[in-house]
Amino acid sequence: MKKEFYIGIDIGKNGAIMILASEPYLKAISPIAMPMINKELDLQSLYKALEVYKGSQCHVIFEKLGVIYGSSKTTAFSMGYQAGAIEAICISLQLPYTIVHAKVWQKEMFQGIKELTKTNGKTRDTKAMALIAAKRLFPDLELSFKKGLKPHDGLIDALLIAEYGKRNF
Repeated sequence: MKKEFYIGIDIGKNGAIMILASEPYLKAISPIAMPMINKELDLQSLYKALEVYKGSQCHVIFEKLGVIYGSSKTTAFSMGYQAGAIEAICISLQLPYTIVHAKVWQKEMFQGIKELTKTNGKTRDTKAMALIAAKRLFPDLELSFKKGLKPHDGLIDALLIAEYGKRNF
């Protein structure tokens, strides 16, 4: 059975939530900035954002976190906390969910995109590649929370994670 909504979540302070609706509502795309109070995850707002989908045919998809090169212990703890909170909210709302490695969704969503590297010439530039993929798949979609601002990395990743979910679940 095809789901009605696919909810992609990019974890992090600058993360986002993107809801893609399937046919016939294909154009109903809802972006939500990761709800934060200062540097803390706003659990009540996150719960309320997902509670709307309780009882609907939906699927939540978010990243399985691994070690991020160069990140601090505080950042790692914060992101792990967010992942646990999202999973607990999905369980409490009885929303089906899948946790996927970044390399898995990126492999599918980056198909046909030239491998780009950061200015050091060594590190893969997944942010640039994600922006290219998002613009190819959703050419008319505003990729920031306010018109005219530069594209929001968290929103782009959440969009691609939701699209990955739509294709696979």
